[in-house]
Amino acid sequence: MTASCSNRQYTLDNYANYPVKIAKQKIEYPNGDFSFSIPINWEWKVENYEHENILSGIDASSKPDKDGFVDLLSVQKIKSFGNKTDLKSEFEYYIELLETNWDAEVVETGKTDLLNQDAYFLHTKSDTGTYDEIETISFVVESETKGVFYNLTASASQTDDLKKNMAILIQCLRTFKSNNSG
Repeated sequence: MTASCSNRQYTLDNYANYPVKIAKQKIEYPNGDFSFSIPINWEWKVENYEHENILSGIDASSKPDKDGFVDLLSVQKIKSFGNKTDLKSEFEYYIELLETNWDAEVVETGKTDLLNQDAYFLHTKSDTGTYDEIETISFVVESETKGVFYNLTASASQTDDLKKNMAILIQCLRTFKSNNSG
């Protein structure tokens, strides 16, 4: 990781512990499969994907800020793209894809705990240094079905409000609940 002293890169833990409070609303996939919270004034929709590996999902977005930038939350239930059956192998497949098909800077990756459930995360950001580029933190967690996972993604524009906005997004993803896991 490279960063200057004056512009130290925030990590997942920094964002997770950044003090911010916001009113949230709980949203749920129509079949009750999963739920999570989003900021109360956000818009959301159930997505119908045309990719056979993406089984279901919800996308939520903020209203545009003063410069027209939006923050996004996405939760997708996916059948492993790499035909993996366990969480660690699925994550390693993501890392492999990241290394070959992504032109962003990897801030950090690793294992974490998301609501007392094992998860892996990828934290990336655009590396051109442009004001409005995207910073993303994605989590992969197991579902109740072997070889099926949930991909939870928070994306925020690298603006002056990045720390606050990303903290809100991480707070929201930490409310994720798979309702069919028993």
